[in-house]
Amino acid sequence: MGDIETLDISGDLGIRVFASTLEDIFITAALGFYSLTTSIDAVAAITTAAISVNEDSTERLLIAWLNELIYLFDTDGFVGRQITIEFLDNHQCSALIKGETFNPDKHGSGYLIKAATYHNLKLEKCESGWRFRV
Repeated sequence: MGDIETLDISGDLGIRVFASTLEDIFITAALGFYSLTTSIDAVAAITTAAISVNEDSTERLLIAWLNELIYLFDTDGFVGRQITIEFLDNHQCSALIKGETFNPDKHGSGYLIKAATYHNLKLEKCESGWRFRV
């Protein structure tokens, strides 16, 4: 798995993700999102959500991926804990996410994230693997 760093961006919140593979970038970015919204250590892996997103570039795919997670959280209250990528290429990502319905008494409340945006977006392959900033 990769590492995540929270960034304070004048009135917004960002994350920087470091991972050895592109698959781990997707997983770590998702877990980073969940850790900003709640305490994922308190989340049980009892329900499964299937997610599939398509885009015309890997950068856009990462944004679509995060926005799909935000949509599930906003509409169904779903918060994930375990993520299995079933398929990933530069244009498509399909995954199964295990988690449960958000309960503020059990999970605690964190940041309310409205959307992942292209502001300061950067995805790059480097010597040690991959870096992603959003």
